[in-house]
Amino acid sequence: MAIGSITGLTKSIFDYFNPSALNPIVLIFHTSIIILWILSVRWIYFKNGAVFLESHPGIIEYRGLRGRSNITAKQIKMFFPLMLLGGIAAMVMMWVFKIAIPAL
Repeated sequence: MAIGSITGLTKSIFDYFNPSALNPIVLIFHTSIIILWILSVRWIYFKNGAVFLESHPGIIEYRGLRGRSNITAKQIKMFFPLMLLGGIAAMVMMWVFKIAIPAL
């Protein structure tokens, strides 16, 4: 995002919410997000990333009825697809819906 702002290839941060305009910097940004998603799936499910996060208490905690608790590898593997699905839904909405943002 900073490259687009510094070089003047993007007008504002709102350009990143409209990838269907096919701005090259915006496409690179969205491609990098997809690559990070793929790498995170690989790390969590195939490279023991969930076990790594479980073995380092305090990195991910949640508040339940019994107070704060550390998250287990199984919980990470179950909850991660929900977070990923939310990101994918946001990405699809940015590509499908045209957002009319007035110039600032």
